Amino acid sequence: MSALLLSLLLSQVSYSPAEAHAIFAEGVEAYGRDDTAAAEAAFRKLLEHGMGGPDVEYNLGTAELAQGKLGEAVLYLERARRHGGGADVDANLTIARGRVVDQVVGASGEEGMVARLVAATSSLGAGLAFLVPWCVAFALLLVLRLRGGGASLLSGAALLLLVSLPGAGLVLAHYVVGETVHEAVVLARTLPVRETPEPSSKVAFELHAGSTVRLLAPAGAFVRLRLPNGLEGFAEQRDLARVDDAQAP
Repeated sequence: MSALLLSLLLSQVSYSPAEAHAIFAEGVEAYGRDDTAAAEAAFRKLLEHGMGGPDVEYNLGTAELAQGKLGEAVLYLERARRHGGGADVDANLTIARGRVVDQVVGASGEEGMVARLVAATSSLGAGLAFLVPWCVAFALLLVLRLRGGGASLLSGAALLLLVSLPGAGLVLAHYVVGETVHEAVVLARTLPVRETPEPSSKVAFELHAGSTVRLLAPAGAFVRLRLPNGLEGFAEQRDLARVDDAQAP
């Protein structure tokens, strides 16, 4: 029993920066020699020890994509996109989603403007859009207070504060959507979506690995979900992974 507890405690200890760098390099090297299973194992080690981030998520999602694990690929690439991402993340996420069996028609039209705006931007980008002009504006005000200056400094600071307002609104939108809207990715190869939250209930439709759904409300072992086109039903929670839960699956 004590040995088991010790092993559990050790598994929660984070790696040192040098160890994390070595494991990351190990994963990159494994992927380079087409050993995608070893690459996946290395990147998962980092996530399990709290050493995540967009680079780890991107590489893990790419390794999953190379193995044909569409659910995990979409999940980690989408997490990487939301954490800052970049052109490579967007490219691989587009490839992964293009391979998903379920291509929901009319998805974009069903989402509200705020939700679409949040989906099209990253939280990091939103934060920078607000913080950069805001900090520069207050730096100008500080210079004006300490050293004095003309109206040009005051005008520049006022303009930068105005420029920071859309970024502040975007940060607020990310917060509100993050607190109220929860999306999940289907991990199971085939996921039956039922009319009621019971295993014996009639199957309304099926989803497949990599599909993204909106989570509405838990119902025991099930969760009520909605597709972007408005279809709703109940599915088992164990076959879904929330995009905003960095510790799962």
